[in-house]
Amino acid sequence: MTNQPWLGASFIGIEDWQVATDNFIGDAVALLSAVLNAGHYLIREKLRAKLPTASILRWYCLFGSLLVLPFALITEEKLFPSSVSGWLAVISLGILCSIIGQGIITHYLKRLSAGFVTLFLLLEPLLTAILASLIFYEWLSPLNWLAFFLVLAGIYLAKSSQGTEKST
Repeated sequence: MTNQPWLGASFIGIEDWQVATDNFIGDAVALLSAVLNAGHYLIREKLRAKLPTASILRWYCLFGSLLVLPFALITEEKLFPSSVSGWLAVISLGILCSIIGQGIITHYLKRLSAGFVTLFLLLEPLLTAILASLIFYEWLSPLNWLAFFLVLAGIYLAKSSQGTEKST
């Protein structure tokens, strides 16, 4: 078994893959998203070598907000929630996802390589599929279980190999 966890991640969505021109735009956008996401973690890793986590998150949130604002203004009628529960949801997502989630990832980019961190984030679709199976009674095929095994094996091999932790 080689150190190829992306192969396992590919098997997770292979049942939805179709060779058709209708899906080309979606596939191209997904590929662009993957490339930009990888670049995002590499940039954050370089910044983490020079800046503290809080500073990176502050600029990350500021630039992210400025990039999303024009799209929100164009596509949405209301920009801000109108109820207390709406505000609580927005604040909770901001605290849980941006500050805590991204903060932990950014903090550990000083000790772990961006490649390993993004590799470890492959657990996200695995956990999402398992939770969907448990909560919404989604059926997981044998191919899905094979994909889960490949992802976990790839993460294990990557963790046990050289290059996981940065040399100081």
